[in-house]
Amino acid sequence: MIGQKGLPARYGGVEKAVEELSARLVQRGHHVTAFNRREDGRPQPAEHRGIELKYVPAFGGKHMLNMTQSIGGTVSTLLKHYDIVHYHALGPCLASPIARLRPSSRLVVTIQGRDDQRAKWSRPAQLVLSTAAWMSANVPHGGIAVSQQLQREFRDQFGKETVYIPNGVAVVPEQAISPEDDPLIRFGLEPGRYLVNIGRLVPEKAIDQLLRAWSKVDTDVRLAIVGGSSHTDDFVDRLHRLAAQDERIVLTGPVYGPGQDRLFRSAAGYVMPSLLEGLPLALLEAISYGLPVTVSDIPPHLEVVGSSDPGQRVFKAGDLDDMAKQLQLMVDDLPGERDAAQLLHNRVVDEFSWERVTDKTEEYYESLLGRRHSPLRSSEKQLTRVG
Repeated sequence: MIGQKGLPARYGGVEKAVEELSARLVQRGHHVTAFNRREDGRPQPAEHRGIELKYVPAFGGKHMLNMTQSIGGTVSTLLKHYDIVHYHALGPCLASPIARLRPSSRLVVTIQGRDDQRAKWSRPAQLVLSTAAWMSANVPHGGIAVSQQLQREFRDQFGKETVYIPNGVAVVPEQAISPEDDPLIRFGLEPGRYLVNIGRLVPEKAIDQLLRAWSKVDTDVRLAIVGGSSHTDDFVDRLHRLAAQDERIVLTGPVYGPGQDRLFRSAAGYVMPSLLEGLPLALLEAISYGLPVTVSDIPPHLEVVGSSDPGQRVFKAGDLDDMAKQLQLMVDDLPGERDAAQLLHNRVVDEFSWERVTDKTEEYYESLLGRRHSPLRSSEKQLTRVG
């Protein structure tokens, strides 16, 4: 596995997706290696949830960190036979030609989103990522798109077919948390009396639009924005200035582990105003907690929530008045919205289960390796090495 910053998952959706998929592949008898970024001062365990962890250097500032890490991981795959070398996201595929030096390995890329279209990158960086997108379509032996929209884009732009395998989700047990680590206590949030958004604070997430729309909503319910900068400090400063104008808004910064579980579990609802997404893991997670959601009408969101109804409100992307209208409908009847969201919860945890995702990924690996798929597991299955 190449492309995640590191495991255990801490940074974002890609890392969570890699960890959940890898752990389930290990349970099924495969050997999985994840190539992590080496970071001074951070622990470097040799394994996590049965996944072998290897560490490679990364250097060169925000434009080079992912590339140098991916090159280091890719070179390492040449030193040990891997049946599958699996890249996650577009940027890491810049290193994929190196992996083709071992002809017996099969290369796979999971397209998590159009990184080349993200506003945080400079024009030169976007051009490099456009090259990475072309390489994602043309160098690996196979491609996985996490949304049907991404599948269509790669077909239309590059003439390449991918398989649709979405990100997954699982219902998780409540995590214990001490009072000193409880974000509700730290930020003055009352259970059931706040809406939440969790994710990287980058322009395409449109949190600035959400804060402006929130000023139009008549409620004493609070809005918690959870996340940190992703090389977007100027944008985050702008969010802090907007939040300072409304005492109902709190920007918590990044929160991980039990703290994030607590924020999801105690929220009244989830809001996602994004202008650009792949298939957002945070949205699937919010639904797995039974939260009603209010989302923009971009295609990846609609693949999850469908039409606008109580418990799954949809507004026109970029339309602040429509966003405020749907948020007002949500906060005016939070208990009713929660009840209505149960049907969405039941469908999503079944349709997007990690077990289904792992089934489809495992079958795809085996098709690339020329093996016939079989339901055998663990010691009954031929060992596949995944890196």
